[in-house]
Amino acid sequence: MATQFSNISDVQNDKLTPFSQLAAKPQIKSDVLIRLGSFLQTSLDYQTLLSIFQREISSTVLVDGLVFENEDNNVSFTLGQLGVHCSNYQLKAQGEFLGELTFYRSTRFREHELANLEALMGTLIYPLRNAMRYRHALDQAFKDPLTGAGNRIALNENLVREMELSKRLHYDLSVLMIDLDHFKSINDGYGHLTGDDVLKAVVAQIKECIRQTDICFRYGGEEFVVLLNNANIANARLIAERIRMTVADLSIQTEKGPLQVTLSTGLAMLQMDDAPQDLLNRADQALYQAKHSGRNKVCVSKESHVITAQ
Repeated sequence: MATQFSNISDVQNDKLTPFSQLAAKPQIKSDVLIRLGSFLQTSLDYQTLLSIFQREISSTVLVDGLVFENEDNNVSFTLGQLGVHCSNYQLKAQGEFLGELTFYRSTRFREHELANLEALMGTLIYPLRNAMRYRHALDQAFKDPLTGAGNRIALNENLVREMELSKRLHYDLSVLMIDLDHFKSINDGYGHLTGDDVLKAVVAQIKECIRQTDICFRYGGEEFVVLLNNANIANARLIAERIRMTVADLSIQTEKGPLQVTLSTGLAMLQMDDAPQDLLNRADQALYQAKHSGRNKVCVSKESHVITAQ
């Protein structure tokens, strides 16, 4: 843990007093640490651990709110109120970076409170490390290893959840089925390594074009699915066209020179009586229409008919 104390010293009787002797010492009852350590062993969810931590330390150090961030794992968690005063720590366990933890409140932290806070964090470090490792393992289990998009397992779980929420909360849910045009000729003409580079570059562009609430999945081969929650046909079509145009403008450098690729996309919106496969099938039918009507276009399926958008 890295603290933000100033390095000060005091001269008394011509002797230099070490900073470590001047700094405030933690004053925490042993039963508080035992209780905290016991509770922190009950979960592998980092959000639950931080909630427990804030609750249990309240008798020792008053904290209005906290923020935990780890950019490498795309983690940003806020709990409570963010006051004007804060104390920030970089958390590490045996050289492994866990993230940054910032505590907030409306009044300044005193040095003895910071000392207590740092001692209490010593109990948090290893449970938090285990939670972050568990999260990373779960995250990898639901990701396509090549592109970083979600895999079929993640798609199935997310689609069921988003459909249930859409029907219960009465908001629109749209699905894009995306396929790279002439991908086999790319593999045949440029090699599979270049094909892999193309897939990764396309997914990166898709993620740039969609909203933070949308999710991209690799459906198989060169085919991808994007879930667009709270997006009607008009909004989803705009996103699909943005993806199509962005990818069409992409130039991928290869040994044989720059390579450009295009996408065909099918779009379908959830109907109240849909099962998950019904929605995917309609998007797939719209994709088939896009493929067989010239490629590099978006076709929108609406109930039993298909509308083409170019």
